[in-house]
Amino acid sequence: MKILHIAAHMGAGAGKAISGIAISDKMNEHKIILLDEPEKYDHIRRCEQNGINVKICPTAEEEREAASKADVVMVSWWHHPLTYRTLMNIANVPSRLVLWCHVNGLHYPELNPAFISCFDACMFTSKKSFENERCGTKEKEEIYEKSTLVYGMGDFEPEKFPQKKDYKMKQGKMRVGYVGSLDYAKIHPDFTGWLKAAIERNKDIYFELAGDVIGKLRHDVTEQGLSGYVHFLGFRENVKELLIQWDAFIYLLNPYNFATTENALLEAMACGLPVVASDGAVEKSIIENRKDGILVRDGKSFAAQLDKLSKSCELRKTLGQGARADTIRKYDIRKNILRFDSVVLNTVNGCKKLHDFKEVLGEDPFGWFLSGCGEEDAKKMTYLSAVNQSSADFEEVRQCAASLEGIFRGKAKASVSQYSEYFPGDRRLKNLKSMIQGGQEMSI
Repeated sequence: MKILHIAAHMGAGAGKAISGIAISDKMNEHKIILLDEPEKYDHIRRCEQNGINVKICPTAEEEREAASKADVVMVSWWHHPLTYRTLMNIANVPSRLVLWCHVNGLHYPELNPAFISCFDACMFTSKKSFENERCGTKEKEEIYEKSTLVYGMGDFEPEKFPQKKDYKMKQGKMRVGYVGSLDYAKIHPDFTGWLKAAIERNKDIYFELAGDVIGKLRHDVTEQGLSGYVHFLGFRENVKELLIQWDAFIYLLNPYNFATTENALLEAMACGLPVVASDGAVEKSIIENRKDGILVRDGKSFAAQLDKLSKSCELRKTLGQGARADTIRKYDIRKNILRFDSVVLNTVNGCKKLHDFKEVLGEDPFGWFLSGCGEEDAKKMTYLSAVNQSSADFEEVRQCAASLEGIFRGKAKASVSQYSEYFPGDRRLKNLKSMIQGGQEMSI
């Protein structure tokens, strides 16, 4: 079958998922369209080295032509603004569309069941996505019927990862690592507070954070006086080498996170690292507490568990080896590809048809943005976008805007700022961005 992947980009976990499936799936022919200029090319290079065509920033006509020629079109979704523009562009092209959801959809960006219904099939990358509270009983039944769990693990083969052998700490100090996003949209809002609690309890613990550094986190580390204990490594490609050197791994997510497969966490577990993670829904779906990792609810328990790990080589070894064994057992690439292929085969049995997204998404970028908001957030965003500086309650509204979850105020990850950047002509997005940033430069 000819499979066309449409994705905003191939960075981070989504890039690993798309490239890994495309390379590993020998039954089908894969082509990839990326809607934005890439910041990183590692997954793109891997695809091209394996004979997979990657087209970057195609024209609208090229998008329509590629969609018409494909047997199945896989739309990778995490509420990126450019994805909606393309969906509108190919809506009048007869096709078979599959939604591949790379966020859990439980919190912003929320996955609207009506949006799922616009597609011929759906693939989730987390079991938790099946528990979407936005769905009624009937909607859940319909989603179950058309959805399949296909992890965003790419060509991840845990059994081939280097296994940590030596669990003794060097010079009595514990090196604790993290790999992934350093944006508060993903990590815990009190990330530095938790690290500080651990350091205050045990001065022989220090942290190494690998990932693109976000200014706010670096500022918070400095402000909390943690610079001597927290080291930013920047984006690293030699992750396996780092993992083997560390004594433990942490994964502290925002309670309202969009996490799914979490490849960075799985890779650490595959190497046999003991993990301490926040006690969220997605983390629980990956880690069995006290067997292949430790789940904690607050900074105090986080500090206590890291301190306990630092004092017991046997505990580090037991948890690390348990993590590796469970990861090998649960995340089998062959089973994942079989599930992917079953979706393709079931979908291709249906006829190509037109897909109308306008009723669900609306026809403008502000409507596309709102489609990923919960009902209350959507009402709030609509109200904020209409406020101007002459409004009697302007100051009160501005304070309300300042209290929004961090993901709305970020620069990327489907934030208001990102939507406004891609669609600068949308007045309501411009106003909303202005309100969130303090009420400057309103477009009246």
